[in-house]
Amino acid sequence: MAKFAIGETVDNAADDHEVGKVIAVFPTDDGNFRYAVDMEGYGALQFFNEEKLVVHPC
Repeated sequence: MAKFAIGETVDNAADDHEVGKVIAVFPTDDGNFRYAVDMEGYGALQFFNEEKLVVHPC
């Protein structure tokens, strides 16, 4: 099961915790998940492995 759901706000743990919203979840061949995230200020989707994202604190 995926760690994050579509519509959930997440932070990119690798880059100064930039904030974004999960737009899509994709299963990988090895059983993990990749996420399409609309990062604020970029105007394009970025794709991340599950371990690169953390829940955005409210």
